[in-house]
Amino acid sequence: MTRDPVRETVRHLLRQNGIPMREASLAMGKNASYLQQFLTRGSPATLRRSDREVLAGLLGCTPSDLWPAEPVGPEVPAYGRPAIPAGALLAEIPEIEVDAAAGGGTTGADNPPEIAHWRLPEDMLRHEGGVSPENLRILRARGDSMEPLVGEGDRLIVDISRRVPGTGEMAVLWDGLGLVVKRLEAVTGSDPAELRLISANPVYEPYAVPVQDVHVVGKVVWVLRKA
Repeated sequence: MTRDPVRETVRHLLRQNGIPMREASLAMGKNASYLQQFLTRGSPATLRRSDREVLAGLLGCTPSDLWPAEPVGPEVPAYGRPAIPAGALLAEIPEIEVDAAAGGGTTGADNPPEIAHWRLPEDMLRHEGGVSPENLRILRARGDSMEPLVGEGDRLIVDISRRVPGTGEMAVLWDGLGLVVKRLEAVTGSDPAELRLISANPVYEPYAVPVQDVHVVGKVVWVLRKA
């Protein structure tokens, strides 16, 4: 197994300071099992900058101690990477620092910072996805209410020009309490008008919210997940 200095550091400092993983997770504004998933399942692969700052304050270290100096895990051989045709036009899609919760809501930001840019084949986006690259944003998913379709740490490619998704389509939206990923369905005969927000995981019950409280960020076009 590949040695992971960051996770070793977190485990050591949690034990040294007598801080339970649950307590540290909640202090970071995450669900109670967040750090356990990070340490044992490798999800997320790395901690966000804001999370590193909070955790470093708890553990008595610096945020840079919680960031890998080198990529974690073995290098993927060239023959294992998907081939991109020579001369293919690549579109840069920004990943923004906002978690879209597949579960309980999380507070969104009006102007979230861009933390990365993904380079994806423009032909694939336009012809297979039917989308314009300039309308796409990438967000990280959080929670398990959309399992098995969307899991913790998956990336969502969202078309922000699609603010009125069709019935049954998956969207990222503000539901009045937080930013969530759900399938949408109009509630027939409701007055005032309501939308039913539906999870893929049957453990989570659908719930209805007034249309006036909903702000659709965009339609989910693709879900990017590590194998």
